[in-house]
Amino acid sequence: MFEVSNNAGGAGLPHHFAAFVEVFFAVVLGASILEPEIRTLLFPPAVTSLSFWALVVVYFTAITSWIGWHKSTIEFPYTDSRAGRVRSVLDAVVVLMYVALLFFGSRIDAFLTWYLWGFVIVFALYYSVGKLRRVEHHTPRASKPPLIVRHGVAMLVGAVACTVLTKILSQPPVALLWVFVLLPLPIMASRWFREWREVPWTARAKGKLTIAVDMDGVLVEQVAPVLQKLKKEADVDLNKYDITDWEYPFRGTNIKVEIERAEQDEQFVRDMPLMKDAREALEVLSKRFDIVIATSRDPLTDAWSRDWLSVHGIPYTRLINTHSEGKVLSGVDLLIDDYIGNIKQFIRNGSPDRQAILFAQPWNYDTGSINDLISSRKVSIAHSWQAVLSLLGCGLSRVELVKKLQTPQP
Repeated sequence: MFEVSNNAGGAGLPHHFAAFVEVFFAVVLGASILEPEIRTLLFPPAVTSLSFWALVVVYFTAITSWIGWHKSTIEFPYTDSRAGRVRSVLDAVVVLMYVALLFFGSRIDAFLTWYLWGFVIVFALYYSVGKLRRVEHHTPRASKPPLIVRHGVAMLVGAVACTVLTKILSQPPVALLWVFVLLPLPIMASRWFREWREVPWTARAKGKLTIAVDMDGVLVEQVAPVLQKLKKEADVDLNKYDITDWEYPFRGTNIKVEIERAEQDEQFVRDMPLMKDAREALEVLSKRFDIVIATSRDPLTDAWSRDWLSVHGIPYTRLINTHSEGKVLSGVDLLIDDYIGNIKQFIRNGSPDRQAILFAQPWNYDTGSINDLISSRKVSIAHSWQAVLSLLGCGLSRVELVKKLQTPQP
């Protein structure tokens, strides 16, 4: 299952709202299965009836939409902003529309046009929510309005045609009624297929590894610009190679605290430099693997991180914020990270086949705490992105790649 709480932005709203929606889905679906009266209403005994298949369409829509909502909430969490609050309300309205569709579907003979117009309203809500996600997270990647419009227009044409024909014909042909009842199914299936192509398990079904890549210290050179900032503002005279510990102390603070403080500045985040060869390496890797970006920055900076990735042309499928949960990363096969603590957490909280690459930095030269993982070939060390490419042996099959990672490197 996808995780929502690990990157919820804002104060308390996103996490609790996500939990509410999940519970709401569970109660509605569970009650419809377990409660006899509701079960009789929502699951007509006649498989050949219009109501039965209308409910199949509605349940397919609700379940696939829940999966899509979960995915979008991970990548684009609710924030405590006006757009975020309105978006959360509209998502709640979408859930209520599914309840209405269940009602219309169970009484399809009397509510066929209501059923079709209900789907039109759902697509209008999808469009509005998508536009709000774009505003909230400042990126066009947050939604694909043209695709939603195409699906919505197809649904609108069907609803208008049904409304007109049922007014003209006192008794529409049965075949025509079946067409209208099933019309939302291929439209929703087409929408779901777009989502299905991007979820993690599709990459593994194709024999592709899913690789998570850390940002700071792996894609982004963060320590050097922070030290430059400290030199200018506080006359702290240190260089990157002085930082031999991730919490290296100086003048009553430490480098971790100063990095977190600096990354609250939007312009600073946008100006942080790209690691040498990182973009070129990821362009190569993205052709063979499913690439996700995993960052533990403050979730409120996610929009800045996405913009940075876009400006620097980094290819990836989604961004995961691990600020709350840490680098557990369910569904990921391999992690590239510069923090030994993240490497240990990743390896010890998942499949025994998991592996990791420690991206060498001055603060992780002491690998004593993971010598067992290095000797067992679960963790390899790379001193550059060229070394990462060598370790990952681009062009190898998944089985060959796993064997390569388990073989001692010269």
